[in-house]
Amino acid sequence: MNLAEALNAALPDLPARRIRTGFPKMDPAAVVKENVEDGEPVMVVLNRSTDKMFRFNPVQWRIIELFDGVRTYEEIGALHAERYGVAYGADDLREFAAGLDDAEFWYRTPLERSVALREKLESGRHQHTHRKSKWGDIAHMQFSAWDPDQYFNRIYPYTRWVYSGWFTTLTVALFACMLLLSAANWQQIRLDTVQFYTFTHKSASELAQFWLIFLFLGFFHESAHGLTCKHYGAEVHGMGFHLVYLTPAFFVDVSEAWVYATRWQRLMTIIAGIWVEMIFCAIATIVWWGTPPGSGAHDFAYKIMLLTGAAVVVVNMNPLIKLDGYYAFSEIIGFSDIKEKSTAYLSGLVRGRIFRLPVEMEYVVQRRRPGYVAYALLSGIYSYGLLLTVVRFSYNVAVSYSPQWGFLPAGIFALVIFRGRLRTLLQFARTVYLDKKDRVRAWWTGARVALASGVALVIVFAPVWHETVTARFVLEPGERAVVRTTVPGRVVSVMTREGERVTAGTPLIEMESREVSSMRAGAGSEFALTGMKRVEAQLEHGDESEAIPEHARADVERTIAEEVEQQLRPQAPISGVVMNAGLKNLAGSYLDAGAMVAEIGDTEQMRARIFVLEYALPRVREGARVDLLEDGRFGVLRSRVQSLERAPEALDAALDTDEKIRGAGTLTYFVADAMIANDGTLRDGMTGTAKIAVRRRSLAGVAAREVREFVQRKLW
Repeated sequence: MNLAEALNAALPDLPARRIRTGFPKMDPAAVVKENVEDGEPVMVVLNRSTDKMFRFNPVQWRIIELFDGVRTYEEIGALHAERYGVAYGADDLREFAAGLDDAEFWYRTPLERSVALREKLESGRHQHTHRKSKWGDIAHMQFSAWDPDQYFNRIYPYTRWVYSGWFTTLTVALFACMLLLSAANWQQIRLDTVQFYTFTHKSASELAQFWLIFLFLGFFHESAHGLTCKHYGAEVHGMGFHLVYLTPAFFVDVSEAWVYATRWQRLMTIIAGIWVEMIFCAIATIVWWGTPPGSGAHDFAYKIMLLTGAAVVVVNMNPLIKLDGYYAFSEIIGFSDIKEKSTAYLSGLVRGRIFRLPVEMEYVVQRRRPGYVAYALLSGIYSYGLLLTVVRFSYNVAVSYSPQWGFLPAGIFALVIFRGRLRTLLQFARTVYLDKKDRVRAWWTGARVALASGVALVIVFAPVWHETVTARFVLEPGERAVVRTTVPGRVVSVMTREGERVTAGTPLIEMESREVSSMRAGAGSEFALTGMKRVEAQLEHGDESEAIPEHARADVERTIAEEVEQQLRPQAPISGVVMNAGLKNLAGSYLDAGAMVAEIGDTEQMRARIFVLEYALPRVREGARVDLLEDGRFGVLRSRVQSLERAPEALDAALDTDEKIRGAGTLTYFVADAMIANDGTLRDGMTGTAKIAVRRRSLAGVAAREVREFVQRKLW
C-alpha cells in the first residue's frame, strides 16, 4: 500500500462536490397523467431515463411544475404565492428540491449523470466486502433489452381486432370447450403434467424442445402485455430476457400503463399474457382431442397443453412472487409494493418486538397490519421454497452423475443462492450482539459452565438421535403373475399389448392347434353318435345298459376337449398391467406347452424390496416405519416394513459390487418388503434410498450398542 492509498483509507470522506450547475427542472421526456386513487386526485409521473414512477398530490405538483431550470427558488416562491396564495421560503423550496434530487426525479444532463455515477461508485470504496455478485440476485437476473415501441406500432393496426367484443366472446367459448375436454381427461392430464415437468429423466433433445416451446410461448405472452399497453394509449420502451429463479422468460416494460390506463385497463394489461396462453391452450386442446393418438399434431398439441395449462396458470397467477398474479393482486387491493412493504413491516416487528432493537417503521393503518404479516410470511415461505426446490433439483441432477460427490456441486450452488441471505442473517446477529453484548457477557460469565455441561449431558445421554438403517430399494408390482401356455399351438392373434391394463379373466392371445381341433371334433362326434344310439335303444325298447355308459363317457371326453380348447386362449389370472415387451411379436409364432405368454403386474400397490445388510438385520423389525426417497423425486414416500426374508444368493452377488472392500468378506443381504400406494407415477424397476426407523438413542447408547455387538460378534 502506497502513501496515497494509506491516506485514502485513513482520512474521512470529503463532501461530494455539487454537480448541478443550474436550477432543477423536470425531465422533458417524463410521462405525466392525472389519475384518481382512493377517491383523491394524484399526479403520476414516469421518468423514462430512470424507469422510476412518482406520485404527487395536487399541492406538491403545483410546486413541481414551477421548476423550469431557469427560475430561482425566490422566484418560484413568489410565483406560487401569486398564483395560489401560499408563500414558501427559498430554504423550504431548496430542501424540497433536494429530496426529489436524491430520488433522481429531476432532469440531469449526460455530464451530470456521468459525474453522479462516478461519485456513487467512489462512495462505496469501503464496502467492497458487501458488493453484489456480478451475476446479481439469482432470484431475478435480467439481460440485454431493446426498445420495442416501433415494433408494437407496426403490428398494432393488424391486431386491433383481438380487443373486439366478438373475439372476446369467441375466446370465452374456446375456454369453455377447453375446460370440458380437460375435465373429461383430467386424471391423465394431471399425471402427465407431473411427468412433463420432471426434468431429471429428459434427454438433451427433450430439454431443448421444452425450452424452445417455452420461449416461443413466452414471446407471445409478453407481446400480449405490450400490445394491450399500446391499446390503452401508452408506449412500450423495454423488452428483453430474464431469469426468475433460474427459469428463463421474456419480459416487457409496461410501466406507462400505470400512467395512462385506469385500474381496470391496468388489470387487463396484466392478465393479457395469461389470456393469450389460454387461447393457445384451448386451440391445442381441440387439436389434441380431434387428432389420432401418435400423430405429430396430436403429440405437439399435447405438449402445448401441458406448457400452457393449469400448472403454468397457477404459478404465473400466484400473488406471492412478482409475476402477473402479484401485479393483478396489487391492482385488486388498490396499492402497490405490498411485498416490500409487508416484508419491511414484519422485519420491523421482529426487530422491535422480539429482539428489542431500535427500529424505524413506516406507519401502517390498523386494518392492514394482519394482512401485511400474513402476506410476508406466505411470500417468504413460498420464495424460499422455490429456491430450495431449485437446489434440490440441482442435487438430483448431480447425484445422477456422481452419487458419491453429487452433494458438492449442489452445496456450492446452494451457497451461491443463499449467500446474500446468510450475509444478512450474520449482520443481523452481529447487530443483536452489539446491542445486547453487556447483558450477554454478564449472563454468559455465570452460566457458560453450567450450560456447556448441560448441553454435553443432553448430547451424550438424551435419546434425541433418531437411529435409522439406510439401504437401497427397488420397486416392483405388489402382485405379479406369469401366464404360460398349457397346450402347444400357433398364435393367430394377440389381444393386448405391453403397458395395457387388463382385468382378471381377460384373454391375452388366441392360438390354434390341429390336434386340439381334431380332439374337439372327435369328442363332439362321439357324443352325438352315442346319443343317437341311446335314443334308438329307447325307441326300440332295447337294452340301454351299454348305450348310457358310452354316452356318459363321450360327454366327459367332450368336456375335456372343450377345456383343452379353452386353454388355447390363455387369460390374465389377476388384474394388472402387461409388463413384458414384445407381446405383439408372438403373432404367427408356434408356442410349445409351458412357453411364457405374458407377465402381469398389479401396479395399484407397489412393493419396495429393501436390501438390508446382515449386520443391521437385528435392528429392523416388522411394522417399523420406513421413508423411501426415489432417485430423482422430491417427495418422500412412507410405509411400514411388512416382512423380512433372506435374499437369494444371486441377488447377494449382484449387490456386492467391486466398490466394497473385499477384505471384509462376502456381504450377505436380507430383503425387507414395504407396500406403497401408487399415485400413478411409480414404475417397475425404480430405485432409491430407504431409511428404516429403529428407535431414538443417545450417543452413549449408540456407543454401548456398538461395543456390545462387537463383543457378541468377535469375542463371545
